Amino acid sequence: MASYVMGIDAGTESFRAGVYDKTGRCLAFGVSPNKNIHRRPGWGEQEIAEWDTAMVEAIRKAIQTAGVRPDEIKSIGLDGTSCTVVFLDKNGTPLRDAVMWMDVRASKEAGEIAASGDEALEYIGHANLSPEWFPCKVLWIKRNEPDVYNAARTIFEQTDWMVYRLTGEITGNINTTTARWFYNNRKGGFPESLYNKIGLDDTLPKLPQRIVKIGEEAGRLTKEMAERTGLPEGIPVAGGGADAYIGVIGVNALEAGKLALITGSSQLHIGVSPVELHTRGLFGSFPDALLPGLNFIEAGQISTGSVLKWFLDNFLNSSIEQEAREKGVSVYEVLNERAAEISPGSEGLVVLEHWQGNRTPWVDATSRGVIRGLTLSHTPVHIYRAIMESVAYGTEMILRRMRESEFEVNEIIACGGATQSDLWMQITADVTGTPITIPTEQQAVSLGAAIAATVVAGMYSDLRQAADAMVSIAKRVQPIADNHRSYAEYVDQYDATYHALKDHSRSLVASVERKRG
Repeated sequence: MASYVMGIDAGTESFRAGVYDKTGRCLAFGVSPNKNIHRRPGWGEQEIAEWDTAMVEAIRKAIQTAGVRPDEIKSIGLDGTSCTVVFLDKNGTPLRDAVMWMDVRASKEAGEIAASGDEALEYIGHANLSPEWFPCKVLWIKRNEPDVYNAARTIFEQTDWMVYRLTGEITGNINTTTARWFYNNRKGGFPESLYNKIGLDDTLPKLPQRIVKIGEEAGRLTKEMAERTGLPEGIPVAGGGADAYIGVIGVNALEAGKLALITGSSQLHIGVSPVELHTRGLFGSFPDALLPGLNFIEAGQISTGSVLKWFLDNFLNSSIEQEAREKGVSVYEVLNERAAEISPGSEGLVVLEHWQGNRTPWVDATSRGVIRGLTLSHTPVHIYRAIMESVAYGTEMILRRMRESEFEVNEIIACGGATQSDLWMQITADVTGTPITIPTEQQAVSLGAAIAATVVAGMYSDLRQAADAMVSIAKRVQPIADNHRSYAEYVDQYDATYHALKDHSRSLVASVERKRG
């Protein structure tokens, strides 16, 4: 009898369940959408009941489309967005909508926590703390929604909620607890000193007491979920993590010098550090957060693909839509074709892609999006290209900070939505001057979850062995030297734009918040 595994990826826009064999071949996907809720600027939430429906629907679709028998699926791996926080009452019932990873409402709390000076803040180089992180959001809820906080018996993340719904087990995972909660496996676990200083000492009993590794058995599928999904009762569910980190496994960027670029609504940049490294403007290094005994450094851009989607949803020229319909292709293909004819720099446009603030290297939740240099000669295609370039500029700023910290990157391994655009990948290679490798399986996050599932099922001995067997390469993109030289000035202009406007942006955001009350 054939043996398969399932990888479930809970993304910002949807739940995706993939059925894989042990070579990494995907037989089929099941997809079910999520809805994002934005009640105020900078806020982001999702309804947890919708997660429950979407996860089950995605699993059932995947099994049906793959054409395999349910009893041939031997295990489940999973991942979720991070830091997406869930509050459960004593019965395991959600007390409110989930506070999404993109939510930056807790900027005040982030500033206070960063000012505490606790040793645990070495993960952020004792600099600014992103309001996306776990303690910031929990502290905001404690202050502004005390009924929710006081009633909560379990506070954890989306990945942990998935494990709970599938197995009934309350767990945390080594990845998100380390990378977003300040957990340190080598220093006794949760940093009690930090939580005490910031007024979250009573949070510690609400956190999961069992922390599982990626690929370790977190629990087994319950009878209820077996009946709802069609999967066999009792199959093991592997410990998971944040989507981007699981994507690092899915692209096999598990050696020093390789940087995983996980693209989508946002972008994360994650690499293996051979030594412990703490510096301003980068996150980490995080001990054991992916593989035992290794350190991982992280950076990220909070708004990337989401900015491009925002532009298309709101400002797309009708003639471009008409051309796409006539050619029977997507509007992205038409725009990419036209944008490729524009020279590097989009004829003087500089965009800051900070629609939801800046994650790294400036860690500034109050920075906002900018389109600079517009003239009457610019078209929507210029702006489209300039947005793609701005994302690449942000990546280059991150690489500059890494180089300053003696963290060298000689290869970028990219996956996700942006890799579907040859133009965007070439722009990124040209701006950074770094070769880009693109794996065959572009649903690398789901593949990473499936890799973890093969380990818990005993198909492979560990994550490295499984990734070596299951990840293959489709193509490589080399930087064009002339374009790299042309882009250097634009990266400097991008840098200067942020610094020229950051104080004005901060005061304007504060003014808007005051008026909102």
